[in-house]
Amino acid sequence: MAATISKHPKWDRLTVLFRPTRPIGPAPSFKDSLIAVARYNYLNFCLVFIPVSWALHYTHQSDTLIFVFSALGIIPLAALLGFGTEQIALRTSDSVGGLLNATLGNVVELIIAGIALSECKLELVQSSLLGGLLSNLLLVLGMAFVVGGYRYSSQEFQPMVAQLNSSLMTVSVMALIVPAAFHEYVGDRLPHGQELSVLLQLSRGSAIILIVIYFAYLVFQFYSHAHLFADTVTLSSAHTSKSPKSPRSSFARTNTVDTQDLPFPATTPSQSITVVPPTVSTTSFSSASSNVAEPKLNTPTALGLLLSVTVFTYFTAESLVESLEGFVESNPSVSQEWLTLIIIPVISNAAEHTTAVVVASKGKFDLAMGVAVGSCIQIALFIIPVLVLVGWVMGKPLTLLFDPLEILVLFFSVLLVKFAVEDGRSHWMSGTVLVCVYVLIALSFWNFPETTRVLQGTPLGCVSLSG
Repeated sequence: MAATISKHPKWDRLTVLFRPTRPIGPAPSFKDSLIAVARYNYLNFCLVFIPVSWALHYTHQSDTLIFVFSALGIIPLAALLGFGTEQIALRTSDSVGGLLNATLGNVVELIIAGIALSECKLELVQSSLLGGLLSNLLLVLGMAFVVGGYRYSSQEFQPMVAQLNSSLMTVSVMALIVPAAFHEYVGDRLPHGQELSVLLQLSRGSAIILIVIYFAYLVFQFYSHAHLFADTVTLSSAHTSKSPKSPRSSFARTNTVDTQDLPFPATTPSQSITVVPPTVSTTSFSSASSNVAEPKLNTPTALGLLLSVTVFTYFTAESLVESLEGFVESNPSVSQEWLTLIIIPVISNAAEHTTAVVVASKGKFDLAMGVAVGSCIQIALFIIPVLVLVGWVMGKPLTLLFDPLEILVLFFSVLLVKFAVEDGRSHWMSGTVLVCVYVLIALSFWNFPETTRVLQGTPLGCVSLSG
């Protein structure tokens, strides 16, 4: 079968990413959309805790009760945020859908970190964002592998994309290791009072470089090498007793994007290419292509849901952050680091967790990787650097100097995920290892003592800096 390349390959390379991978059914009415929102998840009953947490917060009640009810209220908000994002992403390709899920899934973490930064709770900003990285890398990705492994003996995804994601996460870890090494081995050799200024310069310069890398990655993903991120699905590899398959033969990969619309690099408009269709049965292909996506929300309702959930999340997160210190004082057996590194990220990552597990159960492991690892890349290369620069504008000395134990844990987590995905194949055992490592990290931070970062004998705090 010969396909003629479009006369505008660069434009087509972009527009193909915003075309749905399957036919879209008729949009539901506003009434049906609102009913779908109300019946979306059994966790919706936790929405009643939102006004309760607000009432407790503004009447200055127990910080323990405020923290608990605020946390319970954020869970359904994160789930609804994922639902609205999923309905918007339904009208795009899986690559764009993965980016939308990662971006809007990080809204809760961004709001919590932004509120903490405005109140100069720098350790809370750092630990909550790093906890989001660990949660997505180990818990979300691990659960996706476990659930996918229940139905598929082996799980395949683009190896080149997986290797690129590993490289980007390694770069982000390096950007955190350098300030820690500088503080540990060079800080005492600087003139007294100069280390903070040097670390701020290093962190802000590194933040700008990381943001440049992130935008270069977006150009790579959506423009120059979009063909590497073409939607792929696993057509058949479920465990069956009637027809056992070998791990290699149990997978058939196919592009769900029309090859006529997807221009390949290094071709000219006058050239034509011969597309060899993948070796799949006609029955499997027809059943996959004839599957029509039925939206549960119309577009205005989905957008309204995202906006309203974001507003509710902001006020609920504000109650959560302001009650954290009082909760720890009332419960000294619970470490603040454990709450900010484990509990808050798990709550705020409910959207990514649900999305990654659901799509993995359907055999769309590239999308599961895009949601889990893509969210980590966005946090490490964009959200953390942006907050460093925002802190610069606000006069808050937020640096890339994280706690050494946090950096060590993140480094080995990135290394473990790299080994698990670098060959483009995974299975349920890899997911089990990732989840167990996350539990191990949670146990290690249970008794983590509260520490105040000290630079050259001076506690780090919100001070006015010149230059």
